[in-house]
Amino acid sequence: MGDACRYAVVTGANKGIGFETVKQLANSGVMVVLTARNEKRGMEATSLLNKQGFSNVVFHQLDVQDARIIESLAKFIQTQYGRLDILLRLSPD
Repeated sequence: MGDACRYAVVTGANKGIGFETVKQLANSGVMVVLTARNEKRGMEATSLLNKQGFSNVVFHQLDVQDARIIESLAKFIQTQYGRLDILLRLSPD
């Protein structure tokens, strides 16, 4: 990814407003990490978006109440992208 790319994380993004937000960000060229507590649902949502042509959407499991998983996501973002430009917390907890 070039320096012009922006990077986003959207929590609670496997359905509803979160899912649509991911879609809109991806459509705008943002690299989006779709997160969800339920791994199966998150993978399904990401797969659906990828099939719709949004190759700039990836999944990472996230439970906002689990410090270990939050740390894992932070390491993933740092390793893969080096920064985070947009954080949208749409999960209910």
